[in-house]
Amino acid sequence: MISQERLKIEYAAMAAIFPTKQFKFFSDKLIFAVQTNSRKVYTVKVDLSGNYPYEVPKVFITNPHPLYTKNGQSMLEPSHQMHTLRGENGCVRVCHYGQIDWHPGVTCYQVIVKVRVWLEMYEAHLKTGRPLDYYLTSAAY
Repeated sequence: MISQERLKIEYAAMAAIFPTKQFKFFSDKLIFAVQTNSRKVYTVKVDLSGNYPYEVPKVFITNPHPLYTKNGQSMLEPSHQMHTLRGENGCVRVCHYGQIDWHPGVTCYQVIVKVRVWLEMYEAHLKTGRPLDYYLTSAAY
């Protein structure tokens, strides 16, 4: 469970950038509303119940759920190309930081920024059918 001291740091970092009505911290999670460039709103849950900030938190898209690929396939299974891990409770789990890149200094704000990028790539995938991996390679530029 996240310490009260860390919770204060996380809250201050988020409140400096986002309206406080856009997010809510609980003792074991952060719930955040993300609006993409297309104006679509997604609800994201950052699971802080593990050993956060010493371990990478699980991140889920909780609304809408489940998410599907352009071809209508479920995204609940892990996919390197789509940057997902095994989903839980019908919610897609987003791959945002690898173990090698994670350290206790990474904040929920930084996680949310990566999830926002993931959502933009997901919406591009829905239009083009290209996997999210495509947008992370130099081929897309």
